[in-house]
Amino acid sequence: MSKALKKAVQQQVSRRRFLQGSAATVGGLALGSQLNFAQAQASSIEFWSQPYGDAIEWKRLLDGLAAQFADETGIDPSVEIINWPNAGQTWLLAAQGGAHPDVGDMYWLHSNAGIGAGENGPMPITDYKDEYFPNLEERFFESALTDVTWNGEFYGIPWRGDIRPQIVRTDFLAEAGYETAPDTWEEITEYAKALTIRDGDNVTRWGFSFGFSSNAVQQLMPYYWQAGGEFMSEDGETATIDNDAMRTTLSWMRDLVWEHGVVDPNFMEASYTPLDDFVAGTLAMSGSVPDNNVRRLEVDYPELDGSWALEIPAMGPDNRAAYSGAGYWGLLYGTENVEEALQWVEFLSRDENMQAITEYTSGVSPNKNVMASDFWQDRDWKKKIVETLEFGHTSQHPSPAWATISAGEPGGIIYDLMFNTVVKQGDIDAEIARAQERMQAELDKV
Repeated sequence: MSKALKKAVQQQVSRRRFLQGSAATVGGLALGSQLNFAQAQASSIEFWSQPYGDAIEWKRLLDGLAAQFADETGIDPSVEIINWPNAGQTWLLAAQGGAHPDVGDMYWLHSNAGIGAGENGPMPITDYKDEYFPNLEERFFESALTDVTWNGEFYGIPWRGDIRPQIVRTDFLAEAGYETAPDTWEEITEYAKALTIRDGDNVTRWGFSFGFSSNAVQQLMPYYWQAGGEFMSEDGETATIDNDAMRTTLSWMRDLVWEHGVVDPNFMEASYTPLDDFVAGTLAMSGSVPDNNVRRLEVDYPELDGSWALEIPAMGPDNRAAYSGAGYWGLLYGTENVEEALQWVEFLSRDENMQAITEYTSGVSPNKNVMASDFWQDRDWKKKIVETLEFGHTSQHPSPAWATISAGEPGGIIYDLMFNTVVKQGDIDAEIARAQERMQAELDKV
Protein backbone atom coordinates (compact mmCIF):
# COMPACT_ATOMS: atom_id res chain seq x y z
CA MET A 1 0.00 0.00 0.00
CA SER A 2 1.36 3.43 -0.95
CA LYS A 3 2.22 5.80 1.89
CA ALA A 4 -0.32 8.35 0.68
CA LEU A 5 -3.14 5.83 0.50
CA LYS A 6 -2.13 4.19 3.76
CA LYS A 7 -2.38 7.57 5.43
CA ALA A 8 -5.78 8.21 3.82
CA VAL A 9 -7.11 4.83 4.90
CA GLN A 10 -5.74 5.29 8.42
CA GLN A 11 -7.48 8.66 8.60
CA GLN A 12 -10.75 7.09 7.43
CA VAL A 13 -10.46 4.26 9.97
CA SER A 14 -9.34 6.54 12.79
CA ARG A 15 -12.14 8.98 12.08
CA ARG A 16 -14.72 6.20 12.09
CA ARG A 17 -13.38 4.71 15.32
CA PHE A 18 -13.25 8.15 16.92
CA LEU A 19 -16.89 8.76 16.07
CA GLN A 20 -17.88 5.34 17.35
CA GLY A 21 -16.02 5.94 20.61
CA SER A 22 -17.40 9.45 21.00
CA ALA A 23 -20.93 8.12 20.70
CA ALA A 24 -20.37 6.14 23.85
CA THR A 25 -19.05 9.06 25.84
CA VAL A 26 -20.24 12.40 24.56
CA GLY A 27 -23.47 11.87 22.67
CA GLY A 28 -24.09 15.43 21.60
CA LEU A 29 -20.51 16.02 20.50
CA ALA A 30 -20.49 12.73 18.62
CA LEU A 31 -23.65 13.67 16.74
CA GLY A 32 -22.08 16.95 15.70
CA SER A 33 -18.92 15.17 14.59
CA GLN A 34 -20.95 12.70 12.53
CA LEU A 35 -22.78 15.53 10.82
CA ASN A 36 -19.56 17.30 10.03
CA PHE A 37 -18.11 14.07 8.67
CA ALA A 38 -21.15 13.52 6.47
CA GLN A 39 -20.78 17.04 5.10
CA ALA A 40 -17.10 16.37 4.45
CA GLN A 41 -17.81 13.26 2.37
CA ALA A 42 -17.07 13.44 -1.32
CA SER A 43 -20.13 14.50 -3.30
CA SER A 44 -19.18 12.21 -6.19
CA ILE A 45 -17.03 9.21 -7.04
CA GLU A 46 -15.85 7.82 -10.38
CA PHE A 47 -16.99 4.37 -11.49
CA TRP A 48 -15.76 2.65 -14.66
CA SER A 49 -17.52 -0.34 -16.17
CA GLN A 50 -17.44 -2.39 -19.35
CA PRO A 51 -20.77 -2.61 -21.21
CA TYR A 52 -22.93 -5.72 -21.06
CA GLY A 53 -25.32 -5.90 -23.95
CA ASP A 54 -26.13 -2.54 -25.51
CA ALA A 55 -23.75 0.08 -24.11
CA ILE A 56 -26.40 2.81 -23.95
CA GLU A 57 -28.89 0.59 -22.14
CA TRP A 58 -26.20 -0.67 -19.76
CA LYS A 59 -25.24 2.88 -18.85
CA ARG A 60 -28.90 3.73 -18.37
CA LEU A 61 -29.21 0.83 -15.90
CA LEU A 62 -26.12 1.93 -13.97
CA ASP A 63 -27.21 5.56 -13.98
CA GLY A 64 -30.53 4.49 -12.50
CA LEU A 65 -28.78 2.60 -9.71
CA ALA A 66 -26.47 5.57 -9.18
CA ALA A 67 -29.47 7.87 -8.80
CA GLN A 68 -30.97 5.59 -6.15
CA PHE A 69 -27.64 5.50 -4.34
CA ALA A 70 -27.36 9.31 -4.48
CA ASP A 71 -30.83 9.69 -2.99
CA GLU A 72 -29.86 7.34 -0.16
CA THR A 73 -26.38 8.68 0.62
CA GLY A 74 -25.87 12.05 -1.05
CA ILE A 75 -22.94 10.55 -2.98
CA ASP A 76 -23.24 10.72 -6.76
CA PRO A 77 -21.37 8.02 -8.73
CA SER A 78 -20.18 9.25 -12.10
CA VAL A 79 -20.44 6.28 -14.50
CA GLU A 80 -18.02 5.91 -17.41
CA ILE A 81 -18.23 3.06 -19.91
CA ILE A 82 -15.03 1.41 -21.18
CA ASN A 83 -15.42 -0.44 -24.45
CA TRP A 84 -14.31 -4.06 -24.30
CA PRO A 85 -11.54 -3.77 -26.93
CA ASN A 86 -9.83 -1.24 -24.64
CA ALA A 87 -10.69 -2.77 -21.27
CA GLY A 88 -7.72 -5.08 -20.81
CA GLN A 89 -5.24 -2.34 -21.65
CA THR A 90 -7.12 0.16 -19.48
CA TRP A 91 -6.89 -1.98 -16.35
CA LEU A 92 -3.30 -2.93 -17.13
CA LEU A 93 -2.38 0.75 -17.29
CA ALA A 94 -4.19 1.37 -14.01
CA ALA A 95 -2.13 -1.42 -12.43
CA GLN A 96 1.00 0.28 -13.74
CA GLY A 97 0.10 3.63 -12.19
CA GLY A 98 -2.01 5.18 -14.95
CA ALA A 99 -5.36 6.92 -14.78
CA HIS A 100 -7.99 5.15 -12.70
CA PRO A 101 -11.41 5.65 -11.09
CA ASP A 102 -12.36 5.25 -7.44
CA VAL A 103 -14.22 2.03 -8.20
CA GLY A 104 -14.02 -0.30 -11.18
CA ASP A 105 -15.73 -3.25 -12.81
CA MET A 106 -12.50 -5.23 -12.96
CA TYR A 107 -11.17 -8.68 -13.78
CA TRP A 108 -7.81 -10.55 -13.90
CA LEU A 109 -7.29 -9.57 -10.26
CA HIS A 110 -4.43 -11.98 -9.62
CA SER A 111 -2.40 -10.63 -12.54
CA ASN A 112 -3.18 -6.93 -12.08
CA ALA A 113 -2.69 -7.01 -8.31
CA GLY A 114 0.68 -8.63 -8.85
CA ILE A 115 1.63 -6.02 -11.42
CA GLY A 116 0.47 -3.20 -9.13
CA ALA A 117 2.68 -4.60 -6.36
CA GLY A 118 0.76 -2.91 -3.55
CA GLU A 119 1.14 0.56 -5.01
CA ASN A 120 -1.22 0.76 -7.99
CA GLY A 121 -4.24 -0.96 -9.46
CA PRO A 122 -6.56 -3.18 -7.39
CA MET A 123 -6.66 -2.18 -3.73
CA PRO A 124 -7.31 -4.72 -0.96
CA ILE A 125 -10.26 -3.95 1.32
CA THR A 126 -9.80 -6.75 3.84
CA ASP A 127 -9.99 -4.33 6.78
CA TYR A 128 -13.50 -3.32 5.70
CA LYS A 129 -14.82 -6.79 4.92
CA ASP A 130 -16.67 -7.46 8.16
CA GLU A 131 -18.19 -4.00 8.34
CA TYR A 132 -19.41 -3.67 4.76
CA PHE A 133 -19.61 -7.24 3.48
CA PRO A 134 -20.58 -9.69 6.25
CA ASN A 135 -21.68 -13.25 5.48
CA LEU A 136 -19.86 -13.39 2.16
CA GLU A 137 -19.36 -17.14 2.39
CA GLU A 138 -23.10 -17.63 2.86
CA ARG A 139 -24.05 -15.30 0.01
CA PHE A 140 -21.49 -16.11 -2.69
CA PHE A 141 -20.16 -19.24 -4.36
CA GLU A 142 -16.74 -20.30 -3.15
CA SER A 143 -15.17 -20.30 -6.63
CA ALA A 144 -16.20 -16.67 -7.15
CA LEU A 145 -14.73 -15.59 -3.81
CA THR A 146 -11.47 -17.22 -4.88
CA ASP A 147 -11.46 -14.81 -7.82
CA VAL A 148 -11.54 -11.79 -5.49
CA THR A 149 -8.89 -13.01 -3.09
CA TRP A 150 -5.16 -12.68 -3.71
CA ASN A 151 -2.27 -13.29 -1.32
CA GLY A 152 -4.78 -13.65 1.50
CA GLU A 153 -6.34 -10.23 0.86
CA PHE A 154 -9.96 -9.49 -0.08
CA TYR A 155 -10.42 -7.11 -3.02
CA GLY A 156 -14.09 -6.76 -3.82
CA ILE A 157 -17.44 -8.29 -4.70
CA PRO A 158 -17.73 -10.82 -7.54
CA TRP A 159 -20.76 -9.82 -9.55
CA ARG A 160 -20.64 -11.70 -12.87
CA GLY A 161 -19.59 -15.20 -13.72
CA ASP A 162 -18.40 -17.45 -16.52
CA ILE A 163 -19.20 -21.06 -15.69
CA ARG A 164 -18.93 -23.98 -18.10
CA PRO A 165 -21.00 -27.16 -17.70
CA GLN A 166 -21.03 -29.99 -20.23
CA ILE A 167 -23.60 -30.05 -23.03
CA VAL A 168 -25.13 -32.90 -25.03
CA ARG A 169 -27.50 -33.39 -27.96
CA THR A 170 -30.18 -35.41 -26.21
CA ASP A 171 -31.70 -36.48 -29.52
CA PHE A 172 -28.46 -38.18 -30.54
CA LEU A 173 -27.98 -39.73 -27.10
CA ALA A 174 -31.49 -41.18 -27.25
CA GLU A 175 -30.78 -42.70 -30.68
CA ALA A 176 -27.71 -44.43 -29.18
CA GLY A 177 -29.70 -45.68 -26.16
CA TYR A 178 -28.40 -43.22 -23.55
CA GLU A 179 -30.81 -41.45 -21.22
CA THR A 180 -28.33 -39.18 -19.42
CA ALA A 181 -25.10 -37.34 -20.13
CA PRO A 182 -21.77 -39.10 -19.45
CA ASP A 183 -20.73 -38.90 -15.81
CA THR A 184 -17.08 -39.99 -15.97
CA TRP A 185 -14.13 -39.81 -18.36
CA GLU A 186 -14.70 -43.48 -19.12
CA GLU A 187 -18.32 -42.78 -20.06
CA ILE A 188 -17.28 -39.80 -22.21
CA THR A 189 -15.07 -42.18 -24.21
CA GLU A 190 -17.82 -44.79 -24.42
CA TYR A 191 -20.53 -42.33 -25.46
CA ALA A 192 -18.30 -40.50 -27.93
CA LYS A 193 -17.43 -43.75 -29.73
CA ALA A 194 -21.11 -44.63 -30.02
CA LEU A 195 -22.11 -41.15 -31.19
CA THR A 196 -19.42 -40.64 -33.83
CA ILE A 197 -20.70 -41.38 -37.35
CA ARG A 198 -18.50 -42.11 -40.36
CA ASP A 199 -19.21 -42.31 -44.05
CA GLY A 200 -16.22 -44.22 -45.27
CA ASP A 201 -13.16 -42.14 -44.39
CA ASN A 202 -15.27 -39.05 -43.67
CA VAL A 203 -16.68 -38.20 -40.26
CA THR A 204 -20.19 -36.81 -40.54
CA ARG A 205 -20.66 -36.40 -36.80
CA TRP A 206 -18.01 -36.12 -34.12
CA GLY A 207 -18.86 -37.67 -30.78
CA PHE A 208 -17.10 -35.14 -28.54
CA SER A 209 -15.31 -31.83 -28.30
CA PHE A 210 -13.16 -30.75 -25.37
CA GLY A 211 -14.82 -27.34 -25.18
CA PHE A 212 -16.54 -24.53 -27.06
CA SER A 213 -13.89 -21.96 -26.15
CA SER A 214 -11.88 -20.50 -29.05
CA ASN A 215 -8.88 -20.60 -26.69
CA ALA A 216 -7.61 -24.19 -26.82
CA VAL A 217 -5.79 -23.77 -23.50
CA GLN A 218 -9.14 -23.16 -21.80
CA GLN A 219 -10.32 -26.46 -23.27
CA LEU A 220 -7.51 -28.29 -21.46
CA MET A 221 -7.84 -26.59 -18.09
CA PRO A 222 -10.92 -28.29 -16.59
CA TYR A 223 -9.65 -31.78 -17.45
CA TYR A 224 -6.28 -31.11 -15.84
CA TRP A 225 -8.09 -29.96 -12.72
CA GLN A 226 -10.36 -33.01 -12.86
CA ALA A 227 -7.22 -35.16 -12.91
CA GLY A 228 -6.06 -33.43 -9.72
CA GLY A 229 -3.57 -31.00 -11.23
CA GLU A 230 -2.82 -27.32 -10.61
CA PHE A 231 -0.70 -25.18 -12.90
CA MET A 232 1.35 -23.50 -10.18
CA SER A 233 1.89 -23.30 -6.45
CA GLU A 234 -0.41 -21.13 -4.33
CA ASP A 235 2.20 -18.38 -4.14
CA GLY A 236 2.59 -18.32 -7.93
CA GLU A 237 6.31 -18.98 -7.76
CA THR A 238 6.59 -22.61 -8.84
CA ALA A 239 5.34 -24.33 -12.01
CA THR A 240 3.51 -27.58 -11.23
CA ILE A 241 2.74 -29.22 -14.57
CA ASP A 242 5.39 -31.96 -14.64
CA ASN A 243 3.24 -34.55 -12.88
CA ASP A 244 1.04 -37.59 -13.40
CA ALA A 245 -2.10 -35.43 -13.60
CA MET A 246 -0.82 -33.68 -16.74
CA ARG A 247 0.41 -36.97 -18.25
CA THR A 248 -2.98 -38.56 -17.61
CA THR A 249 -4.85 -35.60 -19.09
CA LEU A 250 -2.81 -35.30 -22.28
CA SER A 251 -2.85 -39.07 -22.83
CA TRP A 252 -6.64 -39.20 -22.48
CA MET A 253 -7.12 -36.26 -24.85
CA ARG A 254 -4.73 -37.72 -27.42
CA ASP A 255 -6.45 -41.09 -27.30
CA LEU A 256 -9.83 -39.46 -27.95
CA VAL A 257 -8.40 -37.76 -31.05
CA TRP A 258 -6.28 -40.55 -32.54
CA GLU A 259 -6.97 -43.94 -30.97
CA HIS A 260 -10.75 -43.58 -30.75
CA GLY A 261 -11.18 -41.00 -33.51
CA VAL A 262 -14.05 -39.19 -31.77
CA VAL A 263 -12.63 -35.63 -31.54
CA ASP A 264 -11.88 -33.49 -34.58
CA PRO A 265 -8.05 -33.33 -34.94
CA ASN A 266 -8.46 -29.69 -35.98
CA PHE A 267 -9.80 -28.68 -32.58
CA MET A 268 -6.88 -26.29 -31.97
CA GLU A 269 -7.29 -24.43 -35.26
CA ALA A 270 -8.74 -20.91 -35.31
CA SER A 271 -11.33 -22.10 -37.83
CA TYR A 272 -12.73 -24.72 -35.42
CA THR A 273 -16.34 -23.81 -34.57
CA PRO A 274 -17.82 -26.43 -32.23
CA LEU A 275 -20.91 -24.38 -31.42
CA ASP A 276 -21.81 -24.23 -35.10
CA ASP A 277 -21.14 -27.97 -35.42
CA PHE A 278 -23.35 -28.67 -32.41
CA VAL A 279 -26.18 -26.65 -33.95
CA ALA A 280 -25.69 -28.30 -37.35
CA GLY A 281 -25.76 -31.79 -35.85
CA THR A 282 -22.15 -32.63 -36.72
CA LEU A 283 -21.11 -32.69 -33.04
CA ALA A 284 -22.90 -34.64 -30.32
CA MET A 285 -21.30 -33.55 -27.01
CA SER A 286 -18.87 -31.12 -25.42
CA GLY A 287 -17.35 -31.24 -21.97
CA SER A 288 -17.19 -27.48 -21.40
CA VAL A 289 -19.55 -24.85 -22.80
CA PRO A 290 -19.60 -21.15 -21.75
CA ASP A 291 -22.95 -20.20 -20.28
CA ASN A 292 -23.36 -17.36 -22.78
CA ASN A 293 -23.26 -19.93 -25.60
CA VAL A 294 -26.17 -21.69 -23.92
CA ARG A 295 -28.23 -18.50 -23.90
CA ARG A 296 -27.46 -18.10 -27.59
CA LEU A 297 -28.77 -21.59 -28.27
CA GLU A 298 -32.09 -20.82 -26.63
CA VAL A 299 -32.53 -17.41 -28.29
CA ASP A 300 -31.10 -18.01 -31.77
CA TYR A 301 -32.00 -21.65 -32.35
CA PRO A 302 -35.47 -22.28 -30.92
CA GLU A 303 -35.91 -25.12 -33.41
CA LEU A 304 -33.45 -27.13 -31.28
CA ASP A 305 -35.58 -26.80 -28.15
CA GLY A 306 -35.78 -30.20 -26.49
CA SER A 307 -32.80 -31.53 -28.44
CA TRP A 308 -30.04 -30.50 -26.05
CA ALA A 309 -29.34 -30.41 -22.33
CA LEU A 310 -26.70 -29.34 -19.84
CA GLU A 311 -25.12 -31.42 -17.10
CA ILE A 312 -22.58 -30.87 -14.36
CA PRO A 313 -18.96 -31.69 -15.29
CA ALA A 314 -18.03 -35.33 -15.62
CA MET A 315 -16.00 -36.90 -12.85
CA GLY A 316 -12.32 -37.10 -13.69
CA PRO A 317 -9.72 -39.37 -12.10
CA ASP A 318 -9.65 -37.07 -9.06
CA ASN A 319 -12.71 -34.78 -8.93
CA ARG A 320 -15.29 -32.73 -10.79
CA ALA A 321 -14.23 -29.25 -11.88
CA ALA A 322 -15.63 -26.63 -14.23
CA TYR A 323 -13.86 -23.67 -15.77
CA SER A 324 -14.96 -20.58 -13.84
CA GLY A 325 -14.25 -16.89 -14.15
CA ALA A 326 -15.64 -13.79 -12.45
CA GLY A 327 -15.57 -10.04 -12.72
CA TYR A 328 -15.74 -7.93 -9.59
CA TRP A 329 -16.41 -4.47 -8.21
CA GLY A 330 -13.44 -3.13 -6.33
CA LEU A 331 -11.50 -0.05 -5.26
CA LEU A 332 -8.26 1.16 -6.78
CA TYR A 333 -5.14 2.48 -5.13
CA GLY A 334 -5.04 6.26 -5.14
CA THR A 335 -8.71 6.84 -4.37
CA GLU A 336 -9.23 9.57 -1.82
CA ASN A 337 -12.83 8.46 -1.33
CA VAL A 338 -12.43 5.11 0.37
CA GLU A 339 -15.58 5.15 2.51
CA GLU A 340 -17.74 6.52 -0.28
CA ALA A 341 -16.46 3.96 -2.74
CA LEU A 342 -17.08 1.15 -0.26
CA GLN A 343 -20.65 2.33 0.24
CA TRP A 344 -21.20 2.21 -3.53
CA VAL A 345 -19.86 -1.35 -3.78
CA GLU A 346 -22.01 -2.40 -0.82
CA PHE A 347 -25.06 -0.85 -2.51
CA LEU A 348 -24.41 -2.58 -5.83
CA SER A 349 -23.89 -5.93 -4.10
CA ARG A 350 -27.26 -5.97 -2.35
CA ASP A 351 -29.32 -8.94 -3.44
CA GLU A 352 -32.04 -6.84 -5.03
CA ASN A 353 -29.57 -4.88 -7.13
CA MET A 354 -27.64 -7.96 -8.20
CA GLN A 355 -30.99 -9.51 -9.12
CA ALA A 356 -31.83 -6.52 -11.32
CA ILE A 357 -28.45 -6.76 -13.01
CA THR A 358 -28.66 -10.48 -13.73
CA GLU A 359 -32.15 -10.07 -15.17
CA TYR A 360 -30.86 -7.32 -17.45
CA THR A 361 -27.73 -9.17 -18.62
CA SER A 362 -29.09 -12.74 -18.35
CA GLY A 363 -25.57 -13.47 -17.11
CA VAL A 364 -24.58 -15.75 -14.28
CA SER A 365 -24.39 -14.13 -10.86
CA PRO A 366 -21.98 -15.42 -8.19
CA ASN A 367 -24.66 -14.53 -5.63
CA LYS A 368 -26.36 -17.66 -4.28
CA ASN A 369 -29.62 -15.88 -3.46
CA VAL A 370 -29.86 -14.50 -6.99
CA MET A 371 -29.19 -17.92 -8.52
CA ALA A 372 -31.89 -19.42 -6.28
CA SER A 373 -34.47 -16.95 -7.62
CA ASP A 374 -37.26 -17.87 -10.02
CA PHE A 375 -35.27 -16.24 -12.83
CA TRP A 376 -32.60 -18.94 -12.54
CA GLN A 377 -34.90 -21.83 -11.68
CA ASP A 378 -37.44 -21.72 -14.52
CA ARG A 379 -35.49 -23.90 -17.01
CA ASP A 380 -33.70 -27.20 -16.57
CA TRP A 381 -30.57 -25.81 -18.23
CA LYS A 382 -30.51 -22.88 -15.82
CA LYS A 383 -30.71 -25.23 -12.86
CA LYS A 384 -27.73 -27.15 -14.25
CA ILE A 385 -25.73 -23.94 -14.51
CA VAL A 386 -26.50 -23.26 -10.85
CA GLU A 387 -25.40 -26.79 -9.94
CA THR A 388 -22.20 -26.40 -11.96
CA LEU A 389 -21.26 -23.32 -9.95
CA GLU A 390 -20.64 -25.65 -7.02
CA PHE A 391 -17.82 -27.25 -9.00
CA GLY A 392 -16.29 -24.04 -10.32
CA HIS A 393 -12.49 -23.80 -10.34
CA THR A 394 -11.05 -20.32 -10.74
CA SER A 395 -9.35 -19.73 -14.06
CA GLN A 396 -7.13 -17.08 -12.47
CA HIS A 397 -3.64 -17.92 -11.28
CA PRO A 398 -1.47 -16.15 -8.71
CA SER A 399 1.19 -14.80 -11.06
CA PRO A 400 1.27 -11.88 -13.50
CA ALA A 401 3.01 -14.29 -15.89
CA TRP A 402 -0.14 -16.40 -16.30
CA ALA A 403 -1.36 -14.40 -19.31
CA THR A 404 1.85 -15.29 -21.16
CA ILE A 405 1.86 -18.89 -20.02
CA SER A 406 -1.77 -19.50 -21.01
CA ALA A 407 -1.82 -17.56 -24.30
CA GLY A 408 -4.09 -19.45 -26.68
CA GLU A 409 -1.87 -19.26 -29.74
CA PRO A 410 1.40 -20.75 -31.03
CA GLY A 411 4.21 -19.73 -28.72
CA GLY A 412 2.05 -19.94 -25.62
CA ILE A 413 3.58 -22.46 -23.24
CA ILE A 414 0.48 -24.55 -22.53
CA TYR A 415 -0.71 -24.16 -26.12
CA ASP A 416 2.56 -25.56 -27.46
CA LEU A 417 2.43 -28.40 -24.94
CA MET A 418 -1.05 -29.37 -26.12
CA PHE A 419 -0.26 -29.04 -29.81
CA ASN A 420 2.97 -31.00 -29.62
CA THR A 421 1.48 -33.87 -27.61
CA VAL A 422 -2.20 -34.12 -28.57
CA VAL A 423 -2.12 -32.97 -32.20
CA LYS A 424 1.43 -33.88 -33.30
CA GLN A 425 1.58 -36.90 -30.98
CA GLY A 426 5.02 -36.02 -29.62
CA ASP A 427 6.62 -37.62 -26.59
CA ILE A 428 4.47 -36.60 -23.63
CA ASP A 429 7.17 -36.85 -20.96
CA ALA A 430 9.68 -34.82 -22.98
CA GLU A 431 7.16 -32.13 -23.91
CA ILE A 432 5.92 -31.78 -20.33
CA ALA A 433 9.48 -31.39 -19.07
CA ARG A 434 10.15 -28.73 -21.71
CA ALA A 435 6.93 -26.86 -20.86
CA GLN A 436 7.71 -27.04 -17.13
CA GLU A 437 11.11 -25.46 -17.75
CA ARG A 438 9.66 -22.70 -19.96
CA MET A 439 6.89 -21.98 -17.47
CA GLN A 440 9.27 -21.80 -14.53
CA ALA A 441 11.44 -19.35 -16.45
CA GLU A 442 8.42 -17.07 -16.92
CA LEU A 443 7.46 -17.29 -13.25
CA ASP A 444 11.02 -16.45 -12.25
CA LYS A 445 10.86 -13.20 -14.21
CA VAL A 446 8.11 -11.80 -11.99
